[in-house]
Amino acid sequence: MGNPDRPELGQELTNSFCATDPDVARVFAHATFLSDNRADLAAVTVPTLILECTQDFIAPREVGAYVHAAIPGSTLVTLDATGHCPQLSAPEATAQAILSFVGAAP
Repeated sequence: MGNPDRPELGQELTNSFCATDPDVARVFAHATFLSDNRADLAAVTVPTLILECTQDFIAPREVGAYVHAAIPGSTLVTLDATGHCPQLSAPEATAQAILSFVGAAP
């Protein structure tokens, strides 16, 4: 999680992974670590929100910039958050960014 001052976040993520059916986890791991879909990005035609954290060891900011440049008309939002799972480490900021993107923010 990259949040050593908040060990409960790492535990929450661990619990989530451990509760996942092993067959589902295997498919997820295969898709995550052995797939390369960069060529597909240019074909995305729907409004796309790309969320990134200021500090993410799994997907550094260069990844967000690459995806943003490759998806025409996409929106890139950098959250002031650490780690790869902002829905856990910064849920309010994540929700606000999504709501703002879909036009539901106050």
